[in-house]
Amino acid sequence: MSSSFDPGRSWLRWGVPVAVAVVLLAGAAGWAARAVYGSGGGSAPAAGPAGQPAPTKRTGPVSVAFSADAAAHPDQATVRWLLETHFNAINFKQYEAWKATVVPARQQEKPKLRWEREYATTDDGDVRVHRIEPGPDESLRVMLTFTSNQDPDDAPPDARSDCLKWTVVYPLVPESRGLRLDTARLPGSAQYRPC
Repeated sequence: MSSSFDPGRSWLRWGVPVAVAVVLLAGAAGWAARAVYGSGGGSAPAAGPAGQPAPTKRTGPVSVAFSADAAAHPDQATVRWLLETHFNAINFKQYEAWKATVVPARQQEKPKLRWEREYATTDDGDVRVHRIEPGPDESLRVMLTFTSNQDPDDAPPDARSDCLKWTVVYPLVPESRGLRLDTARLPGSAQYRPC
């Protein structure tokens, strides 16, 4: 008894139309999203204080990227949570959330009014962790890069720019609440240049 069923031809009968439908639906969804949200090429940013261009604001929360080496580190999830909380607190101007990411000495160094003044125009993003290394006393040292946008008057005095690329090493020290940033522990561990 011969059968007319051919598995190769059967797949062609339904597989090709399904694949074409998926491609068409994806294209339609992309077109609809562009129509609703725009192409991202809108008007120039409004002027900020003192006639300076306002920093480009990001449209959502910071998501930290990791190199393959850093992603394989056993503390990667903790480092991700800490850095995303830290940078999002700065971007969304949430002092209490920022305090939860740093050691008490850093909190005392930057009380709320000073912190609000210093980070008033700061918007950080493009955060990428390159290395996570063990440090003394069960601490970690995290080498990362990020981009900051800010009013040039709020940039470091030797780099008055509305966009800076940073390379930093952040010490993460254990506390009763878990790992916390101790950015004062490695003075001179930050390098920056205009974008």
